[in-house]
Amino acid sequence: MREIMAEATRLLFVVVAALGVMVPTAGADEYWITYEGNDLPENEGWERHWGNDDGSHQGDGAIRTLADGILTMDSMYDLRVYDYACHYLCGELDPDPGELFIAECRVKIDQAIGDMYDSTFGICSDDGMQLAFGLFPDRIESIWEDNVTLPVSPDRFHEYRVLSWDMQTYELYIDGSLVHEGTFWQGLLDSKLAWGDGVSGAASLAHWDYVRFAVVPEPRSVLTLIALWVCALRSRTAVVEGM
Repeated sequence: MREIMAEATRLLFVVVAALGVMVPTAGADEYWITYEGNDLPENEGWERHWGNDDGSHQGDGAIRTLADGILTMDSMYDLRVYDYACHYLCGELDPDPGELFIAECRVKIDQAIGDMYDSTFGICSDDGMQLAFGLFPDRIESIWEDNVTLPVSPDRFHEYRVLSWDMQTYELYIDGSLVHEGTFWQGLLDSKLAWGDGVSGAASLAHWDYVRFAVVPEPRSVLTLIALWVCALRSRTAVVEGM
């Protein structure tokens, strides 16, 4: 069942990306918030936070380039630099009963230096429960959990996906395989999604393909929605070809 649920959510994201639009869902609190590498994050609805040890908006942030739908973020020139994207949902981030929270990204880390993580991917729930990962060329670390370090193959992209029903516990999938079941940490921040060059004091060279956050119906409804949207897409294609 877990594998079916994970694959269903993956297919749902694929359909949304193929349609190129935010797909309406049945529940008022369901949402899709994505970054697909079409432009800089701040031009796609994200809030950019950057700076260095001198303060917010000091310096130029990471060197950012876009090519073939990939955002490259390079802070290797200065350990003091941070530069990340945020989205705030003001008490509307968590799933309701019967809904599923999904967070996923596809990223390759070429280099990382410093005494800590630099490239990060994180969530703060409506109740201040926090989950964040430090990304390295050869591993991923759960920042708020003790001794959770998972190896990955260097020099290639990896897809990281988090599934949670309650924003207390979660499942982590890497490249489609379940690798860890863990818990959120009680923090102070709330209703926040964030990713990028997350800290000052370390540096990295990272390539971000996509970042996606969503609350969706339970898996059987997800499969139904996929079928409906695929049929709708085929119908639209048939109409266009027949014109």
